[in-house]
This record gives sequence, structure tokens and C-alpha cells, in this order.
Amino acid sequence: MLEQTAIGGSPDADDCRGTMDFLGSDDGWCVGDGQTVPTPGTFDNSPFSVNRGFDMVVDRQSMEIVWEGNHGTGGGQDNPSAADVLAAVEAAVAAAP
Repeated sequence: MLEQTAIGGSPDADDCRGTMDFLGSDDGWCVGDGQTVPTPGTFDNSPFSVNRGFDMVVDRQSMEIVWEGNHGTGGGQDNPSAADVLAAVEAAVAAAP
């Protein structure tokens, strides 16, 4: 999710793809920029993130969220370990058609 450019502007889908390319991502999808749904702030203000970070595993075929967890400080955070996230990814891969 790209909610703003490095200089604080409203990004577009090309900015998002450029960021993914810069980070070395060959695959992926852009959300939360100024041109794609959800709009910026949607995830930050949702139960996924509770204004903190979140982890999400999404099935590539259906784009269904198959696992999610949030992390951060304070109460109410799932704080999954790397092993928890890896197990969720492996379970999603095993369940894929």
C-alpha cells in the first residue's frame, strides 16, 4: 500500500509500481494510492491495523484474504512471530488449487 510519495504527495498507480520495482518486486498489486481502491487510509483506519502495522496473506487467484494479523505496541495486538506468518503462507500455498 502506498499512501503518499516520498515527498508527501498523493501517489498514483505508476508511483506504486515504480516503488515495487525499486524494491525488487516482480509480482504484486497496488492498493491505497490515489487511483486504486481502497483509498488511502482505509487499511490504517481498519481493524487490520488498529493504526499499526499488519500482515496479510492473500490468495492470488481469488484475491481473498486468507489470513491476517496486526502488530505493534500496546494491548490488542496479535504480534505474530515470523514463524506464525510463514506457517500462514505455507498453509495458503498448500490450500491453493
